[in-house]
Amino acid sequence: TAGMVLRPERPIVVMAPDGQDQQVALRLARIGFDRVLGYVADPEAYLLAHADRVRQASRLTVAQANAAIVGGVVQVVDIRNPGETAGGTLPGARTIPLPELPRRLGELDLRRPVLLYCAGGWRSSVGASLLRANGFGDVSDLLGGYNAWASAHPIAS
Repeated sequence: TAGMVLRPERPIVVMAPDGQDQQVALRLARIGFDRVLGYVADPEAYLLAHADRVRQASRLTVAQANAAIVGGVVQVVDIRNPGETAGGTLPGARTIPLPELPRRLGELDLRRPVLLYCAGGWRSSVGASLLRANGFGDVSDLLGGYNAWASAHPIAS
């Protein structure tokens, strides 16, 4: 996922469980990210020790996301790939695959809340972090992603 949202010239600090830092750095180097400045061996302990510098991300349940969508307040962004979106999207969703998100940020309104989702929730948390790092203040992702949404909203046959 790093290759989709980071630029190779940016310095990186790897946060990985002790013993996995070299493997992570090697995988990053294989895709051109060789500016690893250091490692944090115990990410949880580090984040707890620096709680004043950490913000908790907003993650919405399906019910909370539905309320935001029905209220018309939120920009909904589906960051799945085209093959994944063929089976459906959330109401009013704009499709911007995660690899395209860094160069398509200008399509979103910085002043309006954003709700991102993917299939299961991993990529959308990465995308939400990218938006926050680029000045978007109110960003959430959907817990469980589209799979959770589809389970709660079965299509009648």
